This record gives sequence, C-alpha cells and structure tokens, in this order.
Amino acid sequence: MIPVVGPILATPPMSDSPRVLVVGADEPDRARFQKTLGAFVLEFAADDIDAVAKLAAGSFDLILLDGDGSLATIREQSQLDAAVVVVTDGAGVSHSADLVRQGATAVATRDDVDSPRLAVFMQVALERRRLDRLRESAETEARSHNADMEASLRQFHESLSHLVQNEKMASLGQLVAGVAHEINNPLAFVSNNLAVLERDVRHIATLIGLYRAHLTDNLPREIVDFETAIDLPYTLTNFDRLLRSSKQGLTRVREIVSNLRDFSRLDEAEIKDVDPNEIIRDTVGIMRYSLLEKHVDLELDLADLPPLSCNPRKLNQVVLSILLNAVQAVDTGGSIAVRSRLVNDGEEIRFEIADNGAGIPDDVLGRIFDPFFTTKPQGVGTGLGLWVSYNIVKEHSGRIEVETEIGKGTTFAIILPLSYPH
Repeated sequence: MIPVVGPILATPPMSDSPRVLVVGADEPDRARFQKTLGAFVLEFAADDIDAVAKLAAGSFDLILLDGDGSLATIREQSQLDAAVVVVTDGAGVSHSADLVRQGATAVATRDDVDSPRLAVFMQVALERRRLDRLRESAETEARSHNADMEASLRQFHESLSHLVQNEKMASLGQLVAGVAHEINNPLAFVSNNLAVLERDVRHIATLIGLYRAHLTDNLPREIVDFETAIDLPYTLTNFDRLLRSSKQGLTRVREIVSNLRDFSRLDEAEIKDVDPNEIIRDTVGIMRYSLLEKHVDLELDLADLPPLSCNPRKLNQVVLSILLNAVQAVDTGGSIAVRSRLVNDGEEIRFEIADNGAGIPDDVLGRIFDPFFTTKPQGVGTGLGLWVSYNIVKEHSGRIEVETEIGKGTTFAIILPLSYPH
C-alpha cells in the first residue's frame, strides 16, 4: 500500500456538487438525467464536436456518455482528466469490459438511468478517479525520489572515486618524497667523493708529469713498457673526460631528485603563489624517460607569466595526466608541443598540450571526462585521470578545452584564473 504523504495531500477532494458533462442525450433523456442526478451540476453537449469544444473551454469532474459511440472520439481528441461513465444499450460483462479497456471509468445500462444506481455509479467513478490521481501523484513522487536517490548515489560514487584517487596521489607523493630522500643521501657522499677524487687524480697526473719531465732518460725499462701498455698519455687526458661525464651523470640524478621532490610538494601549503612554468617543467622532468623511450620530439614554448595562485601538487597531477595521455597517443618518433600563455587581458593563464596522434573520435570525445571511461586495454588505465583533472581544474574555477582532428592530433587547453577562488 502506498502511503499518502507530502505533495499527495495537495490533491483536491471531490467537490460537493460535481460538474458533469452529459454527451449525446436528447431532450427526453436530458430531463431523465436531471431528475435522477439532482446532486450533480449537469451541462449538456449535443454531439462529439460540441463535447470536445466544451471540454477545451472548461473542466469537468465527470463525463457521462449517453451511448458508447462517443467514447473513442472524446478520448482521442481531448486530454481527459475526468472520470467517464458510459450509459450503454449493450449487455454483458464482456461488452462492459471492452468499454473499460477503451477508457471508461464505469459502465451503466439504460435501465439505470431512472434508478439511484446511476448516481452511485457516478459517485464510485469520481472516487476511483480521485484515487487514480492519488496513485499517479504517489508514483510521480516515487519516481522523483528515485531519481534524486540515483543522482545522490552517482555523486557519492564519483566523490568516493575522487577521494580514492586523491589518496592514491597522496600516497604516491609520500612514496616519491621518500625515494627522493633515500637517493639524495648517497648522492651527496658520491658527489663529495667524486670532488675529492678529481682533486687527487689531478695531483697524481701532475706528479707523473713532473717525473716524466725530469727522469725521461733514466726511466727503467719496466716503467717504459708499462706506460706503453696502458697508453699513459691517453689515460691522463681521458681522466678529464671521465670525470666530466661522471659529474654530468650526478647532475642529472640531482635534477631527477629535485623534480621528484618538487612534484610531491608535500611540504608546501595547499594554496600558494608559484611560477606557472615550473609546474610544466617539473612534470616534463618526471616524464623525461617516457619521452625518450618513444623518441618523442618535445617542444616547450613557455611565455613569461606572472605568479599563479593554486594548489601546485594538484596542478602537477593535471599536467601529468594530460601529458601522459599525449605520450600514449603519439607513435614512436611523434611530437608534442607544450605551451603557456597569458590570455583574456592578463586575467587567465592558458596551458596547451598538443600532440600529433590519431585524434579522438566523435563518439568518444563526449565521454572523455566521464569517470571510469577509458579506451585503453583492461589493466592499463582506470578511466579516472581526465575526470580527476577536470574536477581539479573546476575546483580552481578553470576549464579544460579540447580540439581534435582525426589523423592530425589533439590539443588540450587548461585555462586558469590567476587568483585562486577562496
């Protein structure tokens, strides 16, 4: 049983004097109806056309059809919200059932016209219509509640997914910061040892040079043979190259550690002013191996920009997600351009990540920001990267725009206001 609550109570009760439209009755029958149905306010329509016009001009609680020929016409040509009672010459339960299936609320016979039974039929029809309205209202209310619950459930799942993704990124940030710290310790003493080694090797090379300058003619044969075997002149000159390349390698490791620490940004406040281009550079540094692995030609075109008020860690996540998609979209040897510009009279910053991949089909383009939607093979992508990125940019009162052309590539544009919306 459906409980009657809320807006359902607003359904108006049946009128004390229901307004009835009687259709098709001749003058004698009209007099009979008026005599039998004194408790009702009767109005008469001569035929179907007249009835449809009266129904369009005003509302009636009930329609009384004198004969069953008008039922289909009135149902087809008017939007009825009234009970319908048919007075029929036909007999039998099956005929009455057919009329009900065609839209009649109740069926009376010609014998009922002069009997109180007709008024009872009409009162029952009115009550049934009132209950139908209550049921329809309850069903509408239930559908509305179901829709609200489904929307709330969807929002809950999306929020939960966002939370899970943020937790994953937070855990990743902690892991990255830990790895960077662990690498930084041995890196420090290797760098120091290399500096000491460079100094000592240069001293030894200088000492060997002095020995050779003063003792060249008196060197034992064994020393001369060993100098020839190790190619001493080349070894001495090669020390510089080896030390230089070692220092370059350590510098590269130091840059990687710095990029990891900058990317994690666990020691930073949630919102702060940063150089927008540093967000690009930090993320490109993290992606350097993936770019080299596919021999991607990366073009950086970064304009001079004012400070951006933002959550740097979250924006790193956005740029990383879109740049990673671009790397996956291009073939080996493809190209990616990353640009930054000041737009809209200096009010906004625009990041662009453009690739020359295959482009995004129209049937996919409209769904790329949906949670859990992915075109990648199972186990490769979660379908949350762009959705999370969209929500982070939206949180910054920004927007993401996408331009794509099949066979030519895709450009993602991230547009952000300079000031974070507090």
